[in-house]
Amino acid sequence: MLRTTRQLWRTAPRSAAAPKPASSASFSTRASSSAVQTSKRPSVALQSRLAPLYLQARYTNSPYDKIDRKAEKEIAQRKLEPRPEEVSTESSTRHFFEPAPANPEVSADLTGGLKKEVNIVRDTFNLSEVPREPYLLGLAGTLPYLATSLSTVYLSWDLNLEWPSTSNFVNHIYMNHESAQYWLNLLEPIQLGYGAIIISFLGAVHWGMEYVEKAPHPQRTKFRYGMGVLAPVIAWPTLLMPIEYALTSQFAAFTFLYLADTRVKNRGWTPQWYGTYRFVLTAIVGFSIFISLVGRTKIGNAQPHIGESLAESTHKGKSDTSRDWAQLEKEERERLRKEKEEAEKKKKEEEKKRKEEEKKNKKSGSKSKSEKKDGEDDAEGDAESQSKDEGKDGEEKKD
Repeated sequence: MLRTTRQLWRTAPRSAAAPKPASSASFSTRASSSAVQTSKRPSVALQSRLAPLYLQARYTNSPYDKIDRKAEKEIAQRKLEPRPEEVSTESSTRHFFEPAPANPEVSADLTGGLKKEVNIVRDTFNLSEVPREPYLLGLAGTLPYLATSLSTVYLSWDLNLEWPSTSNFVNHIYMNHESAQYWLNLLEPIQLGYGAIIISFLGAVHWGMEYVEKAPHPQRTKFRYGMGVLAPVIAWPTLLMPIEYALTSQFAAFTFLYLADTRVKNRGWTPQWYGTYRFVLTAIVGFSIFISLVGRTKIGNAQPHIGESLAESTHKGKSDTSRDWAQLEKEERERLRKEKEEAEKKKKEEEKKRKEEEKKNKKSGSKSKSEKKDGEDDAEGDAESQSKDEGKDGEEKKD
């Protein structure tokens, strides 16, 4: 038995028999020492190794995790009050079903939930960590989108109203349909072209960040250069699409770039404020595109015809704005009606003349027939008288 145990002891791994003593250095110290040994540039290596630790320490440490020593000390010094009326055979056991304990310190304020939601939204859109220059320039970059979107809604609504109206106030606010159509056709390429420029710029941001990096990283470099090339490839073909499809495609492109930037931020390749910054700007741009799409399709549920009339008015050619086609159509219909009336009148007159001529011909025919009959009668009478005279002369000769 001892011999078998000795053989097993010899074949056992030495590391299990003699474990290494635990190092007193912290995890951050070990990470920093290994980074210094494996990298020629300690500052870059330390930054890449400590970035996840920084994020973990930032988002996991909460004020609720701290122990309130003062409150625990007060509870420990509090004396227990005897309550014999509450003591029973079941007072020291837990029931299977128990109601939730009431907390009298929490006030039943109805506005508490609303305040909590407002605070969550405020924290989401908190841009206090964003530097001042990109903050102001980013908000200024959304102004053209908002202006074109609101103008599209105004012009689309104007095209579906009767103008001029009976109200002088409405006539001063709105413009005629020709001017509204002109400005709407002018805003279409401006909005789409500006959107393509912004999408291309969001891809170029990654190129600039990669140029600043001192140590190359294969995954990061491929991702950033790929985003810089993919953004304009997606953006500029939208200029060849119809306006509705182009706006929808640009909205999808902005959303895709935001998701890519969020992933980059979580991996520590961008500043920590860049995710919130991109979320706010993407929300403003997406809301503007949504307003433009609503203005070009349908406004209000009480007007089901407005989408069709808006589509017809926005898809007219440039030459349609120079002439009043409705008035021309009205004049053409009036001209055709007059020509038809004149043709009918002329036809009636010709038919009337034809009937009069037929009556005259009938009268002249009846007269000629009577004259011819009278002539025939006269000729027959002359022939009879002549034959009688000849007969008389022959009789006289015989005698």
